[in-house]
Amino acid sequence: MSKIALLGPEYSYSHLVGMKLFAGKELILCGKIEEVFKAIIANKVEKGIIPIENMLQGSVRESILGLLKYKIKINEGYTFPIRHCLAGQNQNYTKIISHPQALGQCSAFLSGKNIVESSSTSKAMEMAAQDQSFAAIGSKEAAEQYGLQILQEHIEDHHDNVTRFLVISLEETLVQENAKTSLLLRPREDKPGLLFNLLAPFALKNINLGKIESLPSGRKMGEYVFYLEIEGNLREERVKSALNFLQDIVEVYSLGSYEVVDLYL
Repeated sequence: MSKIALLGPEYSYSHLVGMKLFAGKELILCGKIEEVFKAIIANKVEKGIIPIENMLQGSVRESILGLLKYKIKINEGYTFPIRHCLAGQNQNYTKIISHPQALGQCSAFLSGKNIVESSSTSKAMEMAAQDQSFAAIGSKEAAEQYGLQILQEHIEDHHDNVTRFLVISLEETLVQENAKTSLLLRPREDKPGLLFNLLAPFALKNINLGKIESLPSGRKMGEYVFYLEIEGNLREERVKSALNFLQDIVEVYSLGSYEVVDLYL
């Protein structure tokens, strides 16, 4: 049986995505995102799942740093709706507990309430199952797993909030239809106009740039690597041409061309 590494614990949103995508495969729960990368590099698992971006809170920095450090390939992308409920043993709770990100996504609901932070939404559900003074915020599936009552559903501030997840492995895929391509660009030297010169070839070739993120290179202070997501695949002439323009000013590393699909339970 092939194994899939992802960020745990059970019934975290990464785990829900894993159960949806890889039913019947063994899911290996990791305590940190970097552990997902290490499991793939060590050939302990076939693939991994990492969160890359939330619609409201932006990039998941640890995931992008992992892509830079381990040069893993991206095979697929999925957007997954984030739906939070409030769950507890009963209505007599005095504190609300959850992961800081989930708490931030429910700020309007939590106004004026006594809040406690936990290491994950699943851990919050576990705490609520052990102590009736807690109500927890997390997924409906996690609440059901811990035998809690759903006290209130859809308490998130934005009901259209989604997180994008990536399926990663050592193998590169080059999807051609509806493709998005992720790149790492390492400048050969720092000089005035670098960012303009880096972006101009994409504009000239009419390639939409969906994301750019600067990351410390880890080699010296003030040196950066750029993570880019563009619309198009590496086999397109316009993409090849844009990357050829860049060869003199940056080292280009492709993380793969892949499709992003909306995923719903």
